[in-house]
Amino acid sequence: MAVTFGSAGAPSQVTTNLDAVFATSLANYKKTLQDNISESNALFYEMKKGNMWESADGGAYLAEDLMYELGVADAYDGYDELPDTPSDGITQVIFDWRQGAVPISYSMKEKKLNKHRIVSLIDSKMKQSEMGFVDFFSKAILQGSLMQGGASIKTPYTSTLNGAQFIEPLGSIIDYDPTVSRSVGNLNQSTFTWWRNRTKTSSATTFNGFLLEADNLYNTCARGPGGPPNLIWCDQKTYEVWRNAYYQAYRRTADTDNNYPFENFKFNRATVTYDQYVCDVESGTTSTATYGTAYFLNTNFLKMRYEAETNFEMTDFQKPPKGDSRLAHILFMGQLTVNNRRKLGVWGKIPRSLS
Repeated sequence: MAVTFGSAGAPSQVTTNLDAVFATSLANYKKTLQDNISESNALFYEMKKGNMWESADGGAYLAEDLMYELGVADAYDGYDELPDTPSDGITQVIFDWRQGAVPISYSMKEKKLNKHRIVSLIDSKMKQSEMGFVDFFSKAILQGSLMQGGASIKTPYTSTLNGAQFIEPLGSIIDYDPTVSRSVGNLNQSTFTWWRNRTKTSSATTFNGFLLEADNLYNTCARGPGGPPNLIWCDQKTYEVWRNAYYQAYRRTADTDNNYPFENFKFNRATVTYDQYVCDVESGTTSTATYGTAYFLNTNFLKMRYEAETNFEMTDFQKPPKGDSRLAHILFMGQLTVNNRRKLGVWGKIPRSLS
């Protein structure tokens, strides 16, 4: 697997191992890879910007301290006893670790055909792996099991090869029907009512009705400590209807942040943007042709936790037993977690046209 740089008649030649070149190049490229994945969509971008993309030590599971339990405050005067009423004893929610991998490979034929442009070959292979991981993360977070022929956006993507599951999708963490008996982390949302997210089903037929519904869900998510949503993530058609509704109401276009890396406009204090992989939560389909969906997110209460030693790490190259190629993998281990679902909301059954 060694590659010699320079012709036989050259004053000097450099012979290096191609696997070592790949490994060294990926080590140098790792920061770029992490940034490109963590900023590949608006949710990841906001979490990274707010320092909610965090490393974690290993262990059997990930635990998040719950943010909704407030200390019981009271007034006192002079020699009065100070308040000592304890808060609810449940202080943590638990999530399972999840793993993902993308292959990076080359055949011996590719090596021989590209011996004069090895650097270009390595760059293209790394870019290919990066784009595969970016697409995988985006689909997994927004489509869940629907991305691979599954039945629900509430269940994680499940590998058809080995049955392993990837990170929790947004449709699980922000449930369109949070009253059904289903656990998020280790807490059943049907039993623990304070563990439910906000939800709204649209019945709007006019632009004004549309804006009123959006305002209502925004304000509902803003209740209590922690502030209002900072990101509203919707499908493309909803984004376009929303912009039109704003224009019809105010006869001007909504304010846009030209420095934001995604198409956007402001609604109250939130940034509204869209993603091609947002699903129809009303119909349970990847297509939003019938109805639209919008997630109201306060990203201060969402985290992408990754295991410190498996944050896009590359394995050694191996030769398949029956192949003339070399194969390594880029590995990730982590989970999308939440510690206050009441600050999150989902708006479904959004009409495709209004009057």
